[in-house]
Amino acid sequence: MGYAIVQTLNALSFSALLLLTGLGLSVVLSLMNFVNLAHGGFYLLGSYVAVLWLGSGAPWWLAFPAAFLAAGLAGAVLERFPFRRFYARPHLMQVLLTYGLSVIMADLMRWGFGAQILTPELPAALQGVVFLFDMPFPLYRLFLIGAGVALGLLLWLLLDRTLWGAVLRAAVTDRGIVETLGIDTRHLFAAVLVLSAGLGGLSGALGAGMLAAYPGLDEEVLILALVTVVVGGLGSFGGTVAGALVVGFALTFSKVWFPEFANVVAFSAMAGFLLLRPNGLIAPPLRQI
Repeated sequence: MGYAIVQTLNALSFSALLLLTGLGLSVVLSLMNFVNLAHGGFYLLGSYVAVLWLGSGAPWWLAFPAAFLAAGLAGAVLERFPFRRFYARPHLMQVLLTYGLSVIMADLMRWGFGAQILTPELPAALQGVVFLFDMPFPLYRLFLIGAGVALGLLLWLLLDRTLWGAVLRAAVTDRGIVETLGIDTRHLFAAVLVLSAGLGGLSGALGAGMLAAYPGLDEEVLILALVTVVVGGLGSFGGTVAGALVVGFALTFSKVWFPEFANVVAFSAMAGFLLLRPNGLIAPPLRQI
C-alpha cells in the first residue's frame, strides 16, 4: 500500500510539472495558433536562474518569480522580433524559426552556464522526507504538487473568469471585431506570449529541484509538453490537465513496471491512444456558423 501511494505521488508531482509546462505551450498554440518550439529554452532558462538564485543565499522563495521574470523578458524580446512577423505565416515556417531559435538559446546557455549538470541547493524548508505508511517521500515533491495545483487554478481563473481573459478569447475568435472596440490586439497577443514564456521559466524553476538543469533538458521537456498538449486536446484547459495526468502516470508507472523499456511502452501506448482519439482526450466543441 505504501509503495503504491508513493509511486502515485511521484506520478502526481511529475504531472504537476508537465501541467505547468504544457499550459505555457498550450496558451500560445491554442489561443494564437503559433507553434513555439523555443518553449523548452524558456524552461531551461528558468531552471538555470533558479539554480543560481538558490545558491546565492537570497530568499529562496524569490527564485520562482525571478525565473518567471527572466523567461518572460526573453519572451518579450523575441516577441518584438522575430515572432511578431511570423504570426500569420504557415506553421512550417514557425517551426523552422522557433526550432532554430531554440538551438541558439541552448548554445547560449551552454556558453553561459556550462555543460555540466547543475542541481539547486534546496532550502531547509523543502529538504527531507515525509513517511507515508513507513515509505519515505521527498518533501519537495509535495511542494511541487501543491504549486502545480495552485498555479494551474490561478491560470484558469485568469483566462476563464476575468475580463482580460474574455477579451483574449474574443480576439482569438474575431480579431477584427475586437480591434473596432479600440483594443490593441498586438499588445494583447504580446502579453500572451510573455505569459507563456514566463510559465515556461516558472515550470523550469520548480522542476530544477527534481530534474536538475543541463544542456539537452530543453528538448526533452519540449517533447513531453507537446505530447501532453496533443494527448489532452488542443484549445482546452481541461484537456491539458488530463494530458498531464495521462503522460505523467504513464511514464512514471512504465518506469516502475518496465524499467528497460519505459519510454517505448509509454509512448507506444500514447500513440495508440491518439490513433483512436486523434483530437485528444477533451477536444473543445467546434463552432457551427
